[in-house]
Amino acid sequence: MHHFEAVVVSDLHLGARNSRGNDFLRFLHTIQTDRLVLAGDLFNDHRLRGLQERDVQVVEALRQYALRVHVDWLIGNHDPPAAWFEGLLGITPCDEVTLDVGGSRYLVYHGHGWDPSLNWPQLVVHSADAIYFACQWLDPSHRLARRLKRSSKHFCHVTAALERRAIAVARDRGLQGVIAGHSHLASDVHTGGIHYLNSGCWTEKPSSFVGISEAGARLYDWEPLSRQPILRRPAWPAPAQLVGCEA
Repeated sequence: MHHFEAVVVSDLHLGARNSRGNDFLRFLHTIQTDRLVLAGDLFNDHRLRGLQERDVQVVEALRQYALRVHVDWLIGNHDPPAAWFEGLLGITPCDEVTLDVGGSRYLVYHGHGWDPSLNWPQLVVHSADAIYFACQWLDPSHRLARRLKRSSKHFCHVTAALERRAIAVARDRGLQGVIAGHSHLASDVHTGGIHYLNSGCWTEKPSSFVGISEAGARLYDWEPLSRQPILRRPAWPAPAQLVGCEA
């Protein structure tokens, strides 16, 4: 079992047809952590439509998990309002948190506020989602969906804009790093002295997360058959040796 001082996951999209809730429950049993940050889009619909028994089991498992581990519930653009979290689930959510990673401060935020595509016509957004889901259904390995996503000019522009804005916010706040979700594209890069990570999603294979340990904040992949999380190679340069994680 792999131990982390903190783990950041995002975009479970409970209620969606392609949500990997069962795999996420298995994942929780393969790691040990002092803090779990759910970085937005825990749900797929802001009115909690589409939830199945499996999804309810994930929510209950997370609530039980929170009895022994510090859990941060961040709100994403697909999630219900804070009143729904508090009234229906007994959970107090927040918009963002800041983690201390060996003396370096990292902002954790879902990232939807940095996404220009949320202003696009809904017909365009829903059509793109339908094509993406169809590719996942046609190819259970999800290679086709990942290839389509990475080759899309619109998608590449959106993810690049999100990364630029995240880095700009971190720089303006005097932070050394930022961890986002939202784009579903896992990333680990260093730009202009800012460490940018994206925790990816739990709607395609492999799923990914950010683990914080003595080695710093790093990006990992996870699959059900893996004995331990697989470390992804950072883009440039490798993170410095960092220790600790505090609120």
